Amino acid sequence: MTMAKLTRRQIAELQRIRDDLEREPDAGRLPATDDAASRAVLGAWLAGVITSKGWTDTSVFDLVEQAREAEDDFVAHAYVERVVAAVMSDRDQMMRRCGEANVAVREHCRERGYQVSGCKPGRAGYRTWKIAVPGRIGEVDLELDGDVCLLTFPGGFSWPEYGYTSGDAREALEDQLRLLDAYAAPTTRMVLRKRVLGRSRSELHFSDGTVLGRHGGKRAWS
Repeated sequence: MTMAKLTRRQIAELQRIRDDLEREPDAGRLPATDDAASRAVLGAWLAGVITSKGWTDTSVFDLVEQAREAEDDFVAHAYVERVVAAVMSDRDQMMRRCGEANVAVREHCRERGYQVSGCKPGRAGYRTWKIAVPGRIGEVDLELDGDVCLLTFPGGFSWPEYGYTSGDAREALEDQLRLLDAYAAPTTRMVLRKRVLGRSRSELHFSDGTVLGRHGGKRAWS
């Protein structure tokens, strides 16, 4: 992941916002309201960004998600707005670029009746959506960082796509969402493939012709 450096002016403004958060009457206590919980999360985000003097794609996802979740929290929402104004020189463009993956996943799942838990922190550097597909046992993990879009299906079958530019990243996500749809099709099935040498192995055969084993596979392209 690439690190976007913050200017001294931005860091100073973020520190002022953090100081104001710490002066809130309920600061330092166990959060008793959703608003207080949102402020605590924002305070932790600020501490990390100020210490590193920059942010990664994951940091941006975190802020976009906080902006969405804090919409009904009056005080926290005002603080998030201050942070966005401080670090995003072109707010609309940045929010659109960094939030488009979250919007795309949510809309895709909503239209098809998949249940999605939301964009949550996963392994280091990743954002993770857990997606439940009707008629399938378990959840599919869709993980995303700045370069890699990884799908992992129940049983440990996974497939990565790569996008090193914003355009490539969008195409990689679209490809993975198409594979998710192929998984949801009733003709997708688990197959036990016998081998002359060694034990038989399980493969996931998708409706579009993709075949995945637990240690790789082949992707079909239409």
